[in-house]
Amino acid sequence: MIHLRSRFAPNTPDIDWIQELALEKNWTIISGDAFRKRNGVERKVLRQSGLSVFVLQSSWANFQYWEKTAQLLRWWPRIVDQANSVDQIAMEVPWRVAGKFRQL
Repeated sequence: MIHLRSRFAPNTPDIDWIQELALEKNWTIISGDAFRKRNGVERKVLRQSGLSVFVLQSSWANFQYWEKTAQLLRWWPRIVDQANSVDQIAMEVPWRVAGKFRQL
């Protein structure tokens, strides 16, 4: 697992880094960003990329860093299982671990 900023400058447009990771293949993106900028172009590029994407539901923003970290660790086995089960997927991750992924 690596943070996006360890590979790309903070001002790199989403479309650019998504396309670059798509060329490399075998990446899974976990993001708090719903990729809604640019009139849906980002989501279109994500769908075409072949990458698996897990977007944290907006309710994650209501919690502090360490709470989010602990909750992500609770979700981690399910995220890995889901990412490994199909070639490409776009899912929303709810806050509650008892919840279910929602297809985007």
